[in-house]
Amino acid sequence: SSATIANMLRDGYRVDVEDDPQAGLFRAADGSYECILVTSAYTTYDPLRLCAQLRALDRTRLLPVMLVADRGDDAMIARALELGVNDYIVRPVDQQELMARLRTQLRRKRYNDRLRSSDPLTGLHNRRYLDTHLPRLLARAAARGRPLSVMMADIDCFKAINDSWGHQGGDDVLREFADRLRQNIRGIDLICRFGGEEFVVVMPDTPLDVAETVAERLRVAIASDPFTVDGGKNAIAVTTSVGVVATAGAHDDPATLLKRVDLALYDAKNAGRNCVVAPAA
Repeated sequence: SSATIANMLRDGYRVDVEDDPQAGLFRAADGSYECILVTSAYTTYDPLRLCAQLRALDRTRLLPVMLVADRGDDAMIARALELGVNDYIVRPVDQQELMARLRTQLRRKRYNDRLRSSDPLTGLHNRRYLDTHLPRLLARAAARGRPLSVMMADIDCFKAINDSWGHQGGDDVLREFADRLRQNIRGIDLICRFGGEEFVVVMPDTPLDVAETVAERLRVAIASDPFTVDGGKNAIAVTTSVGVVATAGAHDDPATLLKRVDLALYDAKNAGRNCVVAPAA
């Protein structure tokens, strides 16, 4: 029974039990669950239909789903796997086997989550991750009455680097830029590759003057030492332009903040590149 399985997992996991399949579907969509177990023991509902619905909904499409089936129920298990169920376990459920299979699914999910939320070239968070987390950080700053600053850095003349050294050379520069960014940004800051050669840093609990100081430190770290390309055989000068803005009250939403920092970056480009622009709100 579901109570037995919940008891087996009690020590290592938080388990919510829902006996109504439709209610379970809605809970799965609204909650932050890491795995869904579906039992085949429904008498009034087709468990495969529930599995199909879980796979069809955007919010649960990527969640691991495990089917708890009866021994000998091979046709249902085969159909469930065709529908995209990740794994199954047969009754009577063995606790050790259940734990092992669940651990495998959670490990895969967390690995895939990291892939989806990070940029494969630089290892930094990606735009999707920023879009998810910036609203939360902004809301938290507003609730606490604390400042929050955002920095947008762009590699100067990146097209010329690609034209001269090819995409491999461009990738070398992007990787090294990301490394220097990590080394010169504080642990509390959220660093994302925004797209192309643009990077965004969200800086909680940080007023504009402090953010400007961090941005200037980054600018110097980029310009001070050449970047190696072509397998380390050549070194080229790289600079960055940086825009910095801070929150300006309750009317600042994520889109407004990103638009303001984009304009600050544009001003830095127009000012001759290799500089920081941090306009007061």
